[in-house]
Amino acid sequence: MSDTLIIRGHYTGRTFVPDGPLPDAEGVAELVITPTVYRPTVSIADAFGTATELRSAAEILAKSRADRDAWGDR
Repeated sequence: MSDTLIIRGHYTGRTFVPDGPLPDAEGVAELVITPTVYRPTVSIADAFGTATELRSAAEILAKSRADRDAWGDR
């Protein structure tokens, strides 16, 4: 009995791309695909401009100062 070879790589665009060189061996082969969930890269910048009401920095500062003043001396 011969040793089983495992060839690691990626399957994309209906093509298998090995992570390394292929061995000089022949025999019955089986391709097993483990699906991965595509998760797009998320950046904090993606949140910019998505507010229901866009406000300027001056408006945000004025609101935060008004809120702070409303707290009083606690």
